[in-house]
Amino acid sequence: MLSKQAEEDHVEQLDPIELVVVQATSFCNLNCKYCYLSEETRKTKDRITLSKLSIYFSKILSSQYLGDRLIVSWHSGEPLVLGTAYYEAVIERVSELAEQFRGADFKVLHDFQTNGTLIDDDWCAFFNKYRDTVTVGVSCDGPDDMHDVYRHDWKGSGTFAKTLRGIERLVENEIKFSLIAVISPRTLQYPDEFFDFFYSYRPNISEFRFNLLDEFAESGEFSYRDSQDSYYAFLKSILDKLVSLGLKDELLNIKNFSYFYDRLFSPPANRWKQTADHMSRPFRAFNIATNGDVSTFYAGVTIDECADIYGDGKGLVLGNLNDQSLDEIAKSGKLAKLYQDFRRSHAVCQEACPYFQLCPGGYNLIKFKRHGTFDVAETPECRIQVQTFTDALIDHMRESVKKPSE
Repeated sequence: MLSKQAEEDHVEQLDPIELVVVQATSFCNLNCKYCYLSEETRKTKDRITLSKLSIYFSKILSSQYLGDRLIVSWHSGEPLVLGTAYYEAVIERVSELAEQFRGADFKVLHDFQTNGTLIDDDWCAFFNKYRDTVTVGVSCDGPDDMHDVYRHDWKGSGTFAKTLRGIERLVENEIKFSLIAVISPRTLQYPDEFFDFFYSYRPNISEFRFNLLDEFAESGEFSYRDSQDSYYAFLKSILDKLVSLGLKDELLNIKNFSYFYDRLFSPPANRWKQTADHMSRPFRAFNIATNGDVSTFYAGVTIDECADIYGDGKGLVLGNLNDQSLDEIAKSGKLAKLYQDFRRSHAVCQEACPYFQLCPGGYNLIKFKRHGTFDVAETPECRIQVQTFTDALIDHMRESVKKPSE
């Protein structure tokens, strides 16, 4: 148990909740090969009822742990399977609670992360109805020969055609959307085709992000070195394409690059906001699972992640909103221990890694899974996703600066 003073000191260390990731249901109509949720979980049709959500958001919105607005992300499962009527009721109820507890000026924004296959006219009408407070993001891995390698339905068939149909519905209804893609080994071989596909939708895309497939980290050291080289070349090719387009046309807003440049060029007074330690502060990202379990640090983390890391079989789960208050969860010894471990992890990196100031963080659990400890400074994931990425972008900047004599 923490002392009363220790509890107060610990609560003071918590950042305001900026993002609440809600797993309204873990069910998904797809069976993507790389999904972090188990097949059993994705077949479970449980949902959070409106009465339960009212309890959860009452606890959040009446708490001391908020800033001046809140983003709610409906994610970790396919949110659209619950239908528009469900979310209309939810959004209206959350809006009522926000006004009750925070006042009329408090903003609650909602974001839906979807595989896109269920987007139809009803969903487009919903997005347009709530366009001032609702955004939508679509998961798509590129053209069909990239997308369909991993993104399957439950019969094993590719889903590109259905996802594209959903994207086209959004375009037809003039609804801006974000896109997120997973880069596989196949994708690395075709950077031009990958870029051109997404670039064609640039007037409709609010932002675009890509993530590397985790299987890179599962291969041996030699093949991993090959992956680093391929990723470096892939990034340089994408950057060259952007430079060749100049400023004569609307560009694709690639957040991977803009976040990096923000970290690199932020004024010293603001640079602390870009550090790994700040980016993974507790409570900034706050997760609610279908059963009411609460976790933090990583958006969308589930109970299966490092399940026995603290000997309770609950992974990073800190409590449950059905029978605990936010204060109880915030003051828990488990959260204090977890935060202490993460800070120690960052301190080791800061001491040993020359890339630390440009690292967005998020590799603490990977360290633990690979080495059984937080006291290591580097993993294969760090080498490719931080170091190779940094090398590619900085090398490209150097090469793009013309010599005075040229």
